[in-house]
Amino acid sequence: MGEIETRADCSRCAALCCIAYPSDDMPGFSARKAAGEPCPKLGRDGLCTIYERREEEGFAGCIRYECFGAGQHVVETLFAGRDWRSDPALLPAMVENFLAMRPVSDLLFLARRAEARGGEVADIVERLETMASSRESLIAAEGLASCERDLRALYRQLGPERD
Repeated sequence: MGEIETRADCSRCAALCCIAYPSDDMPGFSARKAAGEPCPKLGRDGLCTIYERREEEGFAGCIRYECFGAGQHVVETLFAGRDWRSDPALLPAMVENFLAMRPVSDLLFLARRAEARGGEVADIVERLETMASSRESLIAAEGLASCERDLRALYRQLGPERD
């Protein structure tokens, strides 16, 4: 499978964050929508119709949002490049996997930061990457809490970051 990227690349995703999350009462999102409902600014092609003007249109939250690579991992790895735009029946499963992948991506990002500070993270990274290797193992998410506990303990050992 290779190393899972921990930076978003929206060009390789399928606007999963624009569908998965609700935007009611969230700063930086001027449209109200429920979880699982497409953003009203998504076009029929599944692309943002205001991408270049998001901030001016009241969608600065979209610019600040970071999925840590969860979106492209779901599309490219777990769904082998297929997505809901060409097969709408995939949408519920893609959203479910995206929401399950987000915490895994977050922890992978934090593990790589700890590694850059000298922390030993190979075991944690291996467990997270195994979890993210298939839709079944990702949805089961067995061991996610223990990875988080181990990572918290490692950060306590490393202490605060110094400039």
